[in-house]
Amino acid sequence: MLRIKRPALLIALMTVSALSQAWIDTGHMLVAAIAEAKLTPKAKTEADRLLRTGADARNADFVTTSPWADDVRRNRPETGPWHYIDYHFRTDGKFTANKPDAENAVWAINKFSLILKDKSKSDLERSEALRYLIHFVGDVHQPLHATARDSDEHPKGDKGGNDFKITAPAVFGSISRPPRNLHSFWDFGGGLFMGETRPLSPASRSRIETQAKSLMSTNPERSFKSAKDMNPEHWAQESFGYDKEFVYTTQDGGTPSDAYVKGTQDICAHRISLAGYRLARLLNELLK
Repeated sequence: MLRIKRPALLIALMTVSALSQAWIDTGHMLVAAIAEAKLTPKAKTEADRLLRTGADARNADFVTTSPWADDVRRNRPETGPWHYIDYHFRTDGKFTANKPDAENAVWAINKFSLILKDKSKSDLERSEALRYLIHFVGDVHQPLHATARDSDEHPKGDKGGNDFKITAPAVFGSISRPPRNLHSFWDFGGGLFMGETRPLSPASRSRIETQAKSLMSTNPERSFKSAKDMNPEHWAQESFGYDKEFVYTTQDGGTPSDAYVKGTQDICAHRISLAGYRLARLLNELLK
């Protein structure tokens, strides 16, 4: 599997949930690094210009601004539902009438696409729209940001796997705060990547760049027949398909098997790569 090894003392960890983010910061920065490599010169120049508005040490460039929507969420609680879209389903075959919130990740991608494209908007509005898009396109490709599994125990859903408890498998043995629920397990890509702290050190940036190149080599854009599909509803439905077919095949309260870990890593490598390619295509169109 594609996984950059590093000493445990360099690993920065956090507890993650559907209520805070999809992918840990590293996953979002990998999506951004892949997208940045595919931007046209015109789109790259305009993106860099816009991102200078409101920049700080932790959000200084295209790659490091990718977790920004999580950074500001505490002070902007209304943005919470924009990070996910909950397609409800049950694994026991029972009916559920629960529906996604009206304002969701798909809604947000469409909303901020219009703002970014509109050159009559201020640079501040467009720069924030760009930051949201970089983040939300990554969010919607994380399978557990596209579902809430309903059950008798959780009739309103399991919060994207946050209420589905696990014991962390051996791949997380070197870290002090391993994932304890299914959502956070998938945020780490099943161990495909670990944490990097912003502002990025030269070593951290090098690791992200190296892994992004490795992902692109293993999962080239030409290998995705759907890479040109620019409908964010379709992106979310793809993620939901993984939820129904694979994500919930591990045992609630158990330890994911080696086969499940490998399957998760494979899916996440594909989803992060595809998210990067689609993000680039979206921005190349909006910033032309």
